[in-house]
Amino acid sequence: MRILVSALALAYSIDAFAQAPPPDSVATADPAVPATGSDVDLRLAAMAAAEVIEVHAQLQPAASLVDPDPLAASDTVIDARQLSLRPHRRAEDLTQEVPGLFTVQHAGGGKAQQYFMRGFDLDHGTDLAGFVDGVPINAVSHGHGQGYLDLHFLIPETIESIEATKGPYSPLVGDFATAGSMTFHVADHVDESIAKVEAGTDGHRRAVVVDSPDLGPKWRMLVAAEAFDEDGPFIHPENYDRLSAVAKATRSFDDGSELTFEGMSYSGTWNMSGVLPARAVCGESDGTPTPAAYAGKNCINRFDSIDPSQGGDSGRYMVETTFRKPIPHGFFEASVYGLHSNFQLFPNDGIAAPFQPDGIRYGSQVEQDDARFEQGLNVRVQQELRLLDRPLQSTFGVQIRNDVVDSQLHRTEDRIRLDGLPGIPGPIEDSAIDITESGPYVQEAYRPWPWLRVMAGARADRIDGDVNNESPVAVVKASGYRGATQISPKAAVVISPSEQLDVFANFGQGFHSNDIRTVIVGSATTLIARATGAEVGTTIKPMQGLAVSALAFLLDLTSEETIDGDTASTDPSGPTRRYGTEITARYQYKNIVYGEGTYTYAHARFTDEADVAANDALVPLAPVHTFSAEVGALYPIADDTTLIGSVNVRAMSDRPATQDGSLTATGFAVVNGMLGVRYGRYETSLSVINIGNEVYREGQFAVASRLPGEGPNPVEGISFTPGVPREFLLSLSIRWR
Repeated sequence: MRILVSALALAYSIDAFAQAPPPDSVATADPAVPATGSDVDLRLAAMAAAEVIEVHAQLQPAASLVDPDPLAASDTVIDARQLSLRPHRRAEDLTQEVPGLFTVQHAGGGKAQQYFMRGFDLDHGTDLAGFVDGVPINAVSHGHGQGYLDLHFLIPETIESIEATKGPYSPLVGDFATAGSMTFHVADHVDESIAKVEAGTDGHRRAVVVDSPDLGPKWRMLVAAEAFDEDGPFIHPENYDRLSAVAKATRSFDDGSELTFEGMSYSGTWNMSGVLPARAVCGESDGTPTPAAYAGKNCINRFDSIDPSQGGDSGRYMVETTFRKPIPHGFFEASVYGLHSNFQLFPNDGIAAPFQPDGIRYGSQVEQDDARFEQGLNVRVQQELRLLDRPLQSTFGVQIRNDVVDSQLHRTEDRIRLDGLPGIPGPIEDSAIDITESGPYVQEAYRPWPWLRVMAGARADRIDGDVNNESPVAVVKASGYRGATQISPKAAVVISPSEQLDVFANFGQGFHSNDIRTVIVGSATTLIARATGAEVGTTIKPMQGLAVSALAFLLDLTSEETIDGDTASTDPSGPTRRYGTEITARYQYKNIVYGEGTYTYAHARFTDEADVAANDALVPLAPVHTFSAEVGALYPIADDTTLIGSVNVRAMSDRPATQDGSLTATGFAVVNGMLGVRYGRYETSLSVINIGNEVYREGQFAVASRLPGEGPNPVEGISFTPGVPREFLLSLSIRWR
């Protein structure tokens, strides 16, 4: 609470400063400056003609992370028009809009997706920062992995835009934004309300309603609710049930300022088949011997489970208030938020790998519990001024968050805790955690000539964490305090010799934090793992509606997060280097036809001298080649009838599953399609998932597991979650005003 009081005082002082008249040398725009066609120059010309018009033009989307004029070839904004052209059946579909971001589901159910980007196996979000209306989604020191990024609470029909950055180049993002970041903006109203129902052949059922009640001319409001249930193709149904709701209301005032209230809720429960050792599955192999108990006809179906008692539940409840106010040549924005989340998971990656104290055999299922209260504040001031008679955009602010966490790890069987049994004195871990992160930042973007833009910025991030081990018999006894600070410089240069060509060069430092518990027990050498990145690229617009970006990137990390199969969590390891290329093409013809595709190549290696010398430097599960593409159309055939359709493909090449390359995670390519029709207020569509009915492994890991019939020592092999077979989904919706 002291943190928020201090932050509110800071917000008041920043607001007071922002309202002060700017110096005469930069306060008045030169009306003789011609408009070059850029957003900055057009806004400055409007400011010279009428200050009120200019001020209102400054009100960008709340919590925007991407400048209207991109500062990197990899900056992306997907607006409401683009989103409306594409089908989104679930929250994870939204992530496919970010070029180069690849997601899969491993283990099944409502657990967060596994993310891949730029040579990163991001697991559940360790090096990918996520936000919804400025509220961070990543959970620090989470029970299932550092930076846990669960998007299941989002209702796709409520998202009006997505902003994405790549690399650590933006001063506006801090923790976890090393590979990149993405921000989801929830609409404050919809022009057409919608009710939709969906049903699928694998037990998929979904219903959603989105409405904008009329509260008067000074109000904008959105309310939405979603009910979701899915069994999947599994022999033991997932029975994934979730309920989500969102309400957002914005009050406008005569001076152009706005006050927004937002609330979200989500709850979900599920079963999961988990990851299956390939050596036990019919038709699968990873080169390890098949145990006798699973040989021949005794092998299991790829949609079966060795431990069907796996599963979990989670919930997330958030409130946020945001105040935005025009100031001379810019805006002031402040938001306060609070949220409570709970998470309980029963994974069993080691299956029957027992330890046998006193001759008693126990399995390797564990219970991961994480309950937290998070509160935070974001303050930002942005002004467009003049320096030497040229436009200067100045942005500064501060982001503060505090997480109070209760985290536990127990050994279980069939979801029953084994605490107190022989050889199990108590929970593996039982910690009370208090972590505060604060990050003031500044960004100066200057256009000395119409063809040149430069940006310089920096962040000063501070993390303070305290852990209290509340179990005297815990196996991992992490108690104590740790703190760390990092200054992260950022820079960008953009050369635009013509309206059809931009050339970008970027440099920046950023970080991901390590789990405070691993720092205290010595597994991690530092609380803050520094990332240093550079990127050069270009965007070409050879014709109207078409943009092609090509770039090369380099990123060094002082500490990599890798998956720990014993606890189904992540652990810090040594330093790494990544470099590669990325090519993205987007085309849109009016609101009728669209197409896009992204190819990424990445080379990822550990850089520790001992690893390199031992030829043991591969980064496990780091993607090498990824490709995604989609084409679609909304073709009007009559005044009130439109045909809709799309086809998309996702592909990933083979990649190493271990540091020495002895095991391989196999690649795959999957094609999906959708065809439908809109008639007046009504719409129906049929989607086909995995059109070719490809048999593939989606989530894959190198796991030391033990199966019946194997010796006393666990066997390291590939464990995987099967990709879904061909599935048909029917959707019906109605719209009204």
